[in-house]
Parts: sequence; structure tokens; C-alpha cells
Amino acid sequence: MEIRPYTVNTIAELTTSEQFMTLKHVPITKHRAVSHAHNPRASGEDKILFIAYENNEIAGYVGVLPDRIVHQDTWEKIGWLSCFWVDPGYRGKNISVSLFSCVMEAWDNKILITNMAPGTINFYLRTDLYRQPLYKTGIRGYLRFNLANILPPKNTIFKKAVPFLKALDFTGNIMNDARLYFYHRYKVNRNLRVEYRNDITPEAEEFIIGYNRQEFIKRGKPELEWILKYPWILEGSYGDHDSRRYYFSSVAERFICQCIQFYNDRDRMVGFLILSVRNDHLTVPYYYGEKESRKDIVKFLITQMRDLEVSMITIFQSELSEALNRLKSPLLFKKKILRPYLCPKALDITGLKFQDGDGDSAFT
Repeated sequence: MEIRPYTVNTIAELTTSEQFMTLKHVPITKHRAVSHAHNPRASGEDKILFIAYENNEIAGYVGVLPDRIVHQDTWEKIGWLSCFWVDPGYRGKNISVSLFSCVMEAWDNKILITNMAPGTINFYLRTDLYRQPLYKTGIRGYLRFNLANILPPKNTIFKKAVPFLKALDFTGNIMNDARLYFYHRYKVNRNLRVEYRNDITPEAEEFIIGYNRQEFIKRGKPELEWILKYPWILEGSYGDHDSRRYYFSSVAERFICQCIQFYNDRDRMVGFLILSVRNDHLTVPYYYGEKESRKDIVKFLITQMRDLEVSMITIFQSELSEALNRLKSPLLFKKKILRPYLCPKALDITGLKFQDGDGDSAFT
């Protein structure tokens, strides 16, 4: 087995090669490679992809997203684990261990992990390079019936019943849409002015700086505009050639990523967020705002769910999730969920001062 690392500077050679076009499994999409090239926190020599080759075939790969973190009052280079895949045909040959060892050596053990696959935490803990996981508590709410997407991943028995579940969703949502139409008690404050943007304005940049001082990652205008302009998910069909060959998400039937600025009746900015909609799921990768505006902003988000016919919302940002949990709303159901974070022993990190979009979450 041979493990080859690829840097920001060399990844384009892979994605434009004749070999890439014939691979059964691709380790990265072309648009994700382009996004890496524009990462304002990456250098050309940063190793972002490690591929294990066995008999000239890809047996597995690991992706890394370069970033930096405020550590002991100074900026320090770190990476986020962004993907980890081993071909089922090569499992049992310690390929995952070899790949991960190469990644940690290349990044001086300074790799952070979140949004990991269920059941993989113990794999990382066994390396003895990580502290015990920390968990952020969030809220997930459902505004529309979506059983056909929620239940099949939980049990194989539901996969056979997808047509029936879709029929139930269709019938339930006819009645639910009528309920939401007549839900007069749920209105956004008329004094809250909303402005949609595709960039970070100077006013928004100053507003963000006023709120991100305590964060570990502190993404600002360059990083947020990079997220907006160079997404990892494109609108399209899963049936296209590249998406079929890539194990992780690369396309969605609907993908929206947009800045939203909020102003009070005196035309003063009171909130800023990036709203992301992927298919039937709404998230808020980044949020900054005044305490007094949180209730109205949560109402706005649920109104967006109704207008965009989105079924599910997930928020881990503590102030917004607490407001969503306390607020009486038209949500059919809501529950608390946990997001794990693994921090390496090489970094003296305490607490969870992360935004929902930190790591690669803003891209997925």
C-alpha cells in the first residue's frame, strides 16, 4: 500500500488528470478542489488530501480543511477532518489506521473533528491523541411531515415502505399547509427590517467583529465570502457521473446559502446570520445578534421554513437554540440533539466556543 498526500497546489493536477476521469471512486470533487484553492486560511503547501493506493486502485482517503484557531491568545494553524473513507473491499487491512497516522503526522497532531460518522469516536480515542469528546446541545424542529426521509435511515424495514411514507407525507402536508396558512398568532415583528445579501457588507463586517471576540475560529469577511462563493454542494442531480463516484455529498436538488441582515425600527443593525437550506433542511452556520432580537429572528427562520416549504431546522448556536426551545411555535415536533467535538491533546482547548458552521459544517 502507498499513501500519497496532495496539497492545495497539487490537487488540481489530480482532478484534471486522465486517471481521475476513469476512477471508480473519486476522493474529491472538482468544485471542492476549487474551493480549497480559494481558502483564505490555507497555504499552497497545506496537505489537504491523503489517498491510500493498493494495486493502483484507491483503497481509501482522508480530507483535511486548513484553518486557524485562537490558542493561548495567538493564532495557530490547525486542520479539520473533512472526510474519511475506506473501500469496503479493503477493510480489515488497517488502511484507516495508516491513513489517519499520516494525517496526524503531517498536521503535527493538530486536527479537530466534528460531524463525525456515528460509532467512529472510539476509533479516534484509541489513538490516545484526543481528549474526551465535548458536546454541544442543539434543537431540531419539524414544521412539515417528512417521514419518507427521516425513517428509512433508521431501519431497513422503512426502506421498503418509502412509497407509502411519501403518500402519508403528501396527505399530512395538505392539512398542515392549511394549518400554517391560518396560524395568525405567529408573525414576525413588523419593526424588524430584513435585508438579503450575497456578500459581507462593511457594516456587517464591523457588526461581526463586535461579537466574535470570544470565538475560537473567528471567521470574518474573507472566510465568510469564501464559503458563499465556493460551496462544496451544487444544485443538481445525484445521477450525474461525478456525484455517483463520490461517497460524500456533492449535489442537492436545492442548496441555498445567503447572508441576512436585520435592522430595528431606528435602522440600526441588530442581527446577522448566514442561512443555509439543503433540500428539506434549514441550518444557520453563522449568527451574531443582540439578545433582544433573538425571539424575532427565530420567528423569521420558521417563517422562512414555511415560505420555502422546508421540513426541518437544526440549530446548535446556544442563544438561538434556547430561544427556539422556549418559543411557542407552529413546529410539529422539536427535540434536543448533540453534536460531538474532538479536540487534540496537542492543543489546550477548553470549552466549545464554536459557531455551527465551524469546521466544514458551513459547506455541507
